[in-house]
Order: sequence, then structure tokens, then C-alpha cells
Amino acid sequence: MISMEPQKSVNPSRPPARVHIETWGCQMNVADSERMLALMKLQDFQLAESEQEADLIILNTCHIREKAKHKVMSRLGILRQLKDKNPGLMIAVAGCVAQAEGRKLMEEAPVIDILLGPGKIQELPSLVADFRRNRGKQIATGFMKTAEAKAIDFVIPLPLEGKNEVSRYVNIQQGCNNFCTFCVVPFTRGREISSPADTIKEQVNAYVASGAREITLLGQNVNSYGLDLVETGALAPSEGPFVDLLREVAEIPELRRLRFTSSNPHDFTKPLADLFKEIPKLGKYIHLPVQSGSDRILTVMKRKVTVAEYWERLAWLKNAVPDMAVSTDLIVGFPGETDDDFQKTYELVEKAQFTFIYSFKYSPRKGTAAARFRDQVDETNMVKRLAALNALQDRITIKQNEAEIGQTRRVLFHYASQKDPQVYYGKTEHFRPVRIKSGRDMIGKEVDVHILDANKTALEGTLVCEAV
Repeated sequence: MISMEPQKSVNPSRPPARVHIETWGCQMNVADSERMLALMKLQDFQLAESEQEADLIILNTCHIREKAKHKVMSRLGILRQLKDKNPGLMIAVAGCVAQAEGRKLMEEAPVIDILLGPGKIQELPSLVADFRRNRGKQIATGFMKTAEAKAIDFVIPLPLEGKNEVSRYVNIQQGCNNFCTFCVVPFTRGREISSPADTIKEQVNAYVASGAREITLLGQNVNSYGLDLVETGALAPSEGPFVDLLREVAEIPELRRLRFTSSNPHDFTKPLADLFKEIPKLGKYIHLPVQSGSDRILTVMKRKVTVAEYWERLAWLKNAVPDMAVSTDLIVGFPGETDDDFQKTYELVEKAQFTFIYSFKYSPRKGTAAARFRDQVDETNMVKRLAALNALQDRITIKQNEAEIGQTRRVLFHYASQKDPQVYYGKTEHFRPVRIKSGRDMIGKEVDVHILDANKTALEGTLVCEAV
């Protein structure tokens, strides 16, 4: 069940406490923060306008980027000064750094009152209540099992301050079973656990009822959504539980667009590719991470896919939607990567003509297999390779965006500019950013836009039809 109504205050005589959440990292962390905010609202916490006004500050951390722990420690040093002035302030560290570092982080940073892993978010209200009662340090890390996940009383997450409500995220899955040699996710979020389809649809319906027009379904590997439920008998075998889920969610009438991320190419299926032709709400864009263009490096990464198989997936998508836009993730300088390996990655980008890429220099993550590999690539080579790859992609993106000039595209508008309220920003079906100027309120509207100009980051256009 999903809780829709706030509970009554535990202590009506106490003035409402205030919570401030800082979110770092991926879209899943944004969704987790929204859920934590909803859980605390059920306990009569209000959103603080600033950290100075907060009774509870939550740092929802990410462990993917380099020096993640250092960033957390630095922020805690600043918050310690705030706590010195306000001894009643509670400080919680949540997310993947909390899970990865555990009690050691709390020992190194005594300013932390509550430590909360991403698999224990539902325990946040009780941890806060226990701390307020006895001021004792609280810690909850570890991972849920499928049965525990089903028993949770889910709440409808609330949007973070400044986050537009037109586009919302829904976590459909926690954890990952793949254990790529560079990735910490299985160690910070555990093994894959899928949320029941009814719970997901109920959350999407609630978002749409409150004004959302675009939903992005989130998982570390959405392609494998529901496979754990099939194994336990909770779902019947079909052409794919994720395909079934997309069909069901897409049936919600007021929903304009349905997206998903991330999608691992090793278990990306043709029925999933064909769905883009069957369901227009899926748009004409997908993020399909490949990580490298070298089969040798992909094997060492344990990506379970070859370059040829990746091209096969792209062919499925292009057959379904000929003008399909694709983005990807790439790591340069993975241990053992030679100039020849990098050249193959460069050639893959050149041939695939991605809409955009998320490219990163490899950096070791504690606990991962790749961190122990001896043949680490030196920093100079990594910087050079990354610059070359990004320069290539910039040329591709500019060329693609300039080709949009003169076209008419369907655009869903998400928000207005803070500097000029008559300037609106949205996305095309191909996920390209668009900027227009209008005297009408365009937020949440889906309209045809004639593209007049383009640069590397966005398109610029003018309205050609009424909003629907």
C-alpha cells in the first residue's frame, strides 16, 4: 500500500520541525531524497528554507564519483560549525557513502547523528525519533530481501525544492546483480529487488494526478526488472516483465511521456526495442551504456556483451524507430586500456553518432575488482584520451543539433527560466533540450515547435500550434 495522507503529529504541542536535504549523484538519489522528505512530512517535519533553519539536515550521498568520501567529510566540516551554534541540530548521512563506509564514517566524523544506507530508507523516521528521545547515535545499513521490500508501506515521494513536477522519477528496482569490475553499486545498494507492478503504477498515477506528464522509471538495470518476482512465482513468465510493466504504465491516459534508465545492453531484448514502435509515449530516445568499444576491455570489465552484440541492439532500435536517438556511458583509461583499445572506442563513437555521451576517466573504487588491477593507466594518457573523445562527440552533437534547424518537433515543457519567466525549457521526443519564449504558461504543455537555431547544448524555436 502507498500512504497518501500525512499522519497526525506525535506531539501536537511541539512546533513543527524542519528538514533540509542535500542530494548528490544520480537520479535514483533524487528519488530517494523525495521519498525521505515524504517520510519526514508524515512525522510533521516541514521543508526548511535553508540549512540554517533546519532541525534535521540529511546528506544523501553518492559513491560513484572520485573522492566521494572526501566530499562528504568536507561538507560535514562546514555543518559542524552550524551544529556548534545549534546543538539541537540533527545531522544524517544517507546514501551510498553511508553504506560503503558504515560505522567507520561515523567514528571519523562524530558530528553525524544518524547513518542510513539506501536499503534502509524506510527506517529514517524511527531513527530520528530514537535520536530525539535519547540523543544516542543511530545507524541502519545493509540490504533488504524481497519479502521485506513487499512489506514496506510506501509513501508518495514529494518533489525537492526547486524540482519541477512535470517530470518525476519512480524507482522500480533496487540493487544490481551484474558485478562489473569497476562498479560499487552491488556493494552499496545490494542485489536486485523489484518493486511490485501495482505499487509502481499506483505511484505513477499519483504523480500524474498531481501534474506530472513525464515519468522516468529508474533501476540500476531496468531490463532485468521483475526477474526476481518471476523466480519467486509472483509474476508469470512472459516476453519480459519490464516490457509488460511499460505497457501497463503507458496506458495511463494523462501520461505524455514514459522514459527509463539505465538499460544494460547484455540483456536488452528485441521485444523491448520493438516497444518503441508500438508505444509512442516512449519517444525516440534511449540511454544504452556501452562503457568501451574494445571487446578485450569489455571482457575485463565483465560487461557480458561484445561490441558486435551492442551493434545488434542498436540495429533493433533503428529498425523500430529509424531516427532513434541514443546516448551512452564511456570509461576511458580503464586498467590495461591500450592506445588500440581506446581507438576502438573512438571509432565506435564516430560510427554510432550518439546524441551525447557521458564520458569519464576511470578512477578506482574501494572494494571493486578493478581497483586491485596492477596495469592502471597513467593520468596523462587518461586526460588526453578523454579530451579527444569529448571533442569528437562535441562535433557530432553540434552537427546533429544544426540539422534540427527548420524541423518541427513535439516538445514537452518542464520549467521556466528564473531570469526571464517568459522563457521556457523542454525536451523533444529525441530528448534534445529546446528553448522558446512565450507569453503563455507553457509548463507541462506538449506542443509543436519550429526549430530556428541550435548550438551544442540546446535548440531554440517558436511555437507553431496550440498546447494540448
